Amino acid sequence: MKSFASKFFAFFVFALLCTTVFPASALARPVIKFQLEHVYLHEAGEAEVVGYFENSGDQGAYVKWTDIDLTLLSDNGQQMWSDAGIRHYVDDVYVGPDEYVAYTLYIQNPDIPEYHGKYHWRSHTNTHWEKAAG
Repeated sequence: MKSFASKFFAFFVFALLCTTVFPASALARPVIKFQLEHVYLHEAGEAEVVGYFENSGDQGAYVKWTDIDLTLLSDNGQQMWSDAGIRHYVDDVYVGPDEYVAYTLYIQNPDIPEYHGKYHWRSHTNTHWEKAAG
């Protein structure tokens, strides 16, 4: 029993030391993701991507770039166009903690069709941010 008590006391001292050396504020960080809301096809070779940057973290940061994987599907399920790793550089858009910032970007590719029927899309994004502007 004495061994258990001494181990418990040592663990308690170690946990107390960790909480004073590594405060919770050191774990605070931004968590920013680009959320795609709609894709518009106005003319051949260009897609307008409308969405917003969402920061679910507890610190603000500047968005530097976002990578998008985008697939356009016609109403009958046939793939019209697809591309992965489309990098779009952003001019230091600041997103505060628990905030949303609307953002529209344009993707240009000669293989994007002009299409006026019903369609839907699938997407995946990866957003890079930094705490300092510039």
